[in-house]
Amino acid sequence: MIPRSYREGVRVRRTLTVYGSALALLLVAGGGASALLHWRLSLETPRLEQSRTASGQASTLRTQLIDAQARKDLLADNVAALAALRGSGEVAALAASVDAAIDAKVWFEGLRFSRSQELLQAPPPAPLPAGVVQARVAAGSPQTGAVQAWRLGSQIEIDGQAVDTDAMTRFLAALAADPALADVRFLNSSTAPALEGGAVQFKATAALVKRGKRP
Repeated sequence: MIPRSYREGVRVRRTLTVYGSALALLLVAGGGASALLHWRLSLETPRLEQSRTASGQASTLRTQLIDAQARKDLLADNVAALAALRGSGEVAALAASVDAAIDAKVWFEGLRFSRSQELLQAPPPAPLPAGVVQARVAAGSPQTGAVQAWRLGSQIEIDGQAVDTDAMTRFLAALAADPALADVRFLNSSTAPALEGGAVQFKATAALVKRGKRP
């Protein structure tokens, strides 16, 4: 008869052998997986670094583009404000309005054009009211973002004559209906004696409508 201790020893050895084989397989598999992981890391790490670099460059470029667009908008607004301060095109616009309103029954004895500029001490509201323009200090200046605003005015004063009151009224109504003009005012009139032709002499004023720029 085989002793029980011997059989227990054989069973333990077999169990240990099975566990040892399984552990060896696990170690082999783990080593292979580790080697595969290191290989994949060696491939993906440079790609990841390239992606990070490209992403950083794209972010920098996007920031530069935003800054450039902001500077462009600022310069465009300042150019428009400068043109308004210089009164670019105002005389031509007023002349076109007057020319469209006048006819053969109305003529001028005098036409005066004047401009006014008032530097505002307080920041203007947004959106800018009509007749107000502003300029901003560009980035990089000690006063970056500072705003200067002006209230502008352009007026004409007309000393005219008309063959009769109806012709004068039609002329003034045409001026008042012109969207480029505002505050059309009839100041006074007088009629010459019939022996002198009976012409109606009148005086009127009007202002050019100015559009505010975006803040």
